[in-house]
Amino acid sequence: MSKLQFIMGGKAPDGDTLHYTACGLDDVYLVNGFKREIVDGEEYVSIENLDGLWKAIGLRLVCTCKVLAAKEIKFLRDHMGLTQAELGAKLRVSDQTVARWEKGETENVPGPADLMLRVFFLASGCAQPEGHKILEKLMELFEKLVTCDDSKPKPAIFKHVQGARRWREADRELQLAC
Repeated sequence: MSKLQFIMGGKAPDGDTLHYTACGLDDVYLVNGFKREIVDGEEYVSIENLDGLWKAIGLRLVCTCKVLAAKEIKFLRDHMGLTQAELGAKLRVSDQTVARWEKGETENVPGPADLMLRVFFLASGCAQPEGHKILEKLMELFEKLVTCDDSKPKPAIFKHVQGARRWREADRELQLAC
């Protein structure tokens, strides 16, 4: 299979892409790294290294300078394998507060909780080994993350690294995208 490219936010790409909504997010498109098959008249899609794709999506979410959206919070929590109560306990808020964040019933997740959610994801097993590398740089970058909020959606392009069986952003190593 060719290198995977992945786009989040902005305009949907042209060509044969997969609008990948199964992750719970509305703006994820796969340019490659998937195969469509017709079985008994039904279309089925298989995605290469699905766990790697989810890790790439999660890393993109936590390393982008914008307030996390409701569906993004749920995506991160789900992929860390936490219940709303467990995440709430880590952030010292109630499970109902987490539920309100995930339903979009609050304006934004408060800044400290937003930052800690990002740190918890980076430290989680599902984000390794890239999460550890990013955490090492994170202390230097917190000032930038706190002071910028680029609310305009920007496409994120991901590729699947065939030999390494992992996903990464196509145009750069993972870093804060401000």
